[in-house]
Amino acid sequence: MAGCARGKPNARAYLTVSNTMSNSESLIENREMLTVLFGGWPSFHDAEVIELNCWRGSIKPGDWDDSNIFPILAVKLRILQAAQNAYSAGSPDVLATLRFYDVDQLKIDDFNHVNQIFDFTVVSQERGSFLNGEKLPPYLVVSFDRGFGISAEFRCFRIEVSDVVAFEDETAI
Repeated sequence: MAGCARGKPNARAYLTVSNTMSNSESLIENREMLTVLFGGWPSFHDAEVIELNCWRGSIKPGDWDDSNIFPILAVKLRILQAAQNAYSAGSPDVLATLRFYDVDQLKIDDFNHVNQIFDFTVVSQERGSFLNGEKLPPYLVVSFDRGFGISAEFRCFRIEVSDVVAFEDETAI
């Protein structure tokens, strides 16, 4: 990158994205789509990855342009009502779509017919600073911790909750 001083990404602030969001809540855009349903950030314990969609983005030739789009990963997760602190019998599970922007260093292991995760974490990782001393935006290092099936790890610059619907029937996906 022109005008950037390469800084070593050694300063890390560990933020666990779980039902005790605290500092990491601000890292996820549109999080209120989930918090309004669960009365706070939900637990992803035993959530299941239903679908992964990777898009390479669109980089135009020539001079840099802000309309360029880097890779995007969309993940559909079935969030279990029974795993929540405020479990309400009869409430349906939730199908949430999380979108991760500017994805890099994607590693996926053991995606199969059942992809339960133990949890997922987000680690904010500093990248150094511009030549003028201003800090570069941090990487967000995301990890889907294996329960059964999938494990995944990657870094991105932005995370958003893009859709939330009741999970009524797996055949309707």
